[in-house]
Amino acid sequence: MRRLALLVLVLAVSAAACGDDDAFNTTTAPSTTQAEESTLPTSTSTTVPPTTTAPSTTLASTTSTTTSSTTTTTVPETVYLVDTTDFFPDPFPGSNGVHGSGCVTPGFDALPNGVWFGFAEGVGGGMITFDLACFFTGAAAEAAAAEDGEEAFDFYIRNNVATTFQVPISADARVWYVDMLSGDVSSPTEIPLAAWPSPDSFQDCPGEYCSVWLYVNGGRATGIVEQYLP
Repeated sequence: MRRLALLVLVLAVSAAACGDDDAFNTTTAPSTTQAEESTLPTSTSTTVPPTTTAPSTTLASTTSTTTSSTTTTTVPETVYLVDTTDFFPDPFPGSNGVHGSGCVTPGFDALPNGVWFGFAEGVGGGMITFDLACFFTGAAAEAAAAEDGEEAFDFYIRNNVATTFQVPISADARVWYVDMLSGDVSSPTEIPLAAWPSPDSFQDCPGEYCSVWLYVNGGRATGIVEQYLP
């Protein structure tokens, strides 16, 4: 009887083992499938953010660098200095044939930086009262004179705008006057600013016939050169 019971017990255990194999196969497969399905979204979620974020970061970096470069770019300012080898300035680009920087209209509240021809009507208190005019030579002088119904003699001065400018004189301004004793009126003589206007000048300065070239930098007269007129 003991052997029979043991045999029955062994058979029962074997039967149970076979039943467990079927149960394992049934429950494990879904578990494996679920594991794969849950892994896929996790992988996709991890990959997507870097793909979309990287271009945005690079673009911002490039834009920032370009903007910084643009704002730090500077253009050198033109400085107008007296050429002591040739006191008579040529027409500048854009001056329409007028010597120096040309002519401006009454719309300007202040005389811009440049080299301007005109008449020093008054000097005092660190200021020069400047009557702007236009100085032509050659073919440009003949054309301008013809437009005004006048005649040109080697040069022509147009002064048909009644506008004067109060221009501050720089403390270190350089001044040249027409020395009537030198015999060379085409080469002015430099004198200290405090000594100008000089009574020894060929010009009657200041006054409506005191013709000068005014060099303006930073809104101030840094150079004043008397121009001889026959």
